[in-house]
Amino acid sequence: MIILFALFIGFAYGYASVKGQFCMNSGFSNVMRRNDSTKLKSFVAAILIQMLILPLLLTVLYLYNSTNYLVEPLCLPPLFLAGSATGGFLFGVFMHYAAGCGAGIFYKIGENNSGSVIAVMGFIAGIYVAEKGVLKPIKELSQNIILLDQQPIWKGNSPLIVSAFTGIMAAVALYLLFKQVDQKPGGALWGWKKTGIAVGIIGIIGWLSALLATTSYGMSIIPGVTDLFNLQYSWGLLFLTGIPLGAFWSARGNKSKRFSIPKPGIIYKRLIGGLGLGVSGSIAAGCTVGHGLTFAPLLGVGSLVATMSIFLGSGLVGYLTRK
Repeated sequence: MIILFALFIGFAYGYASVKGQFCMNSGFSNVMRRNDSTKLKSFVAAILIQMLILPLLLTVLYLYNSTNYLVEPLCLPPLFLAGSATGGFLFGVFMHYAAGCGAGIFYKIGENNSGSVIAVMGFIAGIYVAEKGVLKPIKELSQNIILLDQQPIWKGNSPLIVSAFTGIMAAVALYLLFKQVDQKPGGALWGWKKTGIAVGIIGIIGWLSALLATTSYGMSIIPGVTDLFNLQYSWGLLFLTGIPLGAFWSARGNKSKRFSIPKPGIIYKRLIGGLGLGVSGSIAAGCTVGHGLTFAPLLGVGSLVATMSIFLGSGLVGYLTRK
């Protein structure tokens, strides 16, 4: 029954995303387009809050005999020679055309965003053709050479010291970050601080829930989509299902969020954007949620490289489309 808790985690993520307009499409691109880092701060805060807790917590669980089995199967995403950077960069570019990141297009469905429905359809199709279809050889080629197959902190030398030091560094970074003035992104009811804290806590609870359900990843979008077209009941699929439900509940009563048929040009743009997100996300083996919010707090180098590459791709588009 613990697997059902994933639905609540997804619901909470969708709810918080609407309140804080938490989407890294605009969060990343606005840094270059408008010199606005408001949404980026909430993203960084969510990562640091998890980094403050998770490395030490998972290390203790690993070293304790009765809980070791929960953490033992957990691995960090590898750093691929081509996939991590190339896939991440392209993911950042295609976020512009899909008008959302992987999780963003799902929560915007709950806001009655018709364009996001098209983007999600393209996203699912893109993941399918990369995982099982005609683009599978390209995906496999991009992940053929592994530069670093990293061991987690808890399996390394002096894990308690390293994880405690990581927590201290995260605490210092959080203190410096939270000294900055709180602001609300456009259309948000929450400021970036509240949003970052909420998403960070959801991420921690999500990891614990996933481990108890013997799932080797926390919040992540692509595994849930893969299980969707495999018709496989999983933690990831339930998490994914909860996102638009939570967003719908969060946006209820907002009369400005009305479903309407998008124009042909928007349909084409969102479909291509969604396809690109799905393919590039598969090549990168993750997205802003799977890499940035889930494995980056565990200091996964592959995830850090992929997240930075997504930022660079989105930032480039933001620079090119600035006004």
